[in-house]
Amino acid sequence: MNDESQQPNPSAHRSFHPDKYAPEPDEPRKTPTKKEKEASAAGTPSDSLTARAEDRGKSEGTHDAGPHGASRRPSGKKDASAYTGVNPDDSPAGDGSR
Repeated sequence: MNDESQQPNPSAHRSFHPDKYAPEPDEPRKTPTKKEKEASAAGTPSDSLTARAEDRGKSEGTHDAGPHGASRRPSGKKDASAYTGVNPDDSPAGDGSR
C-alpha cells in the first residue's frame, strides 16, 4: 500500500493515547447501609407465588409411582391419554365411534 490509498483514522490515534482521550473513571461502588437495604427490600415478596411441581394437581393421564431414586423425588407414569390429549371415549355418539 502506498500513502495515497490510506484514509485518515482518528480513532486509532485516540486508542493509543488514552491518557489524553479516555473519560474519567467511575466512582467505586459503595456498600449499602442497613437502612438502604431495608428500603430496597420493602415491598418485595418473600414467598414464591407458584407451586412446586410435586404440589400441583395431577393432570389427566398421569399416575403416581411413588418416590424414586436416592433423592426420593416423586415420580409418575403416563398412559396414552396423557400423550395424545384425546380421550377415545369422548366421541359424539358416546360409543367411541366417529
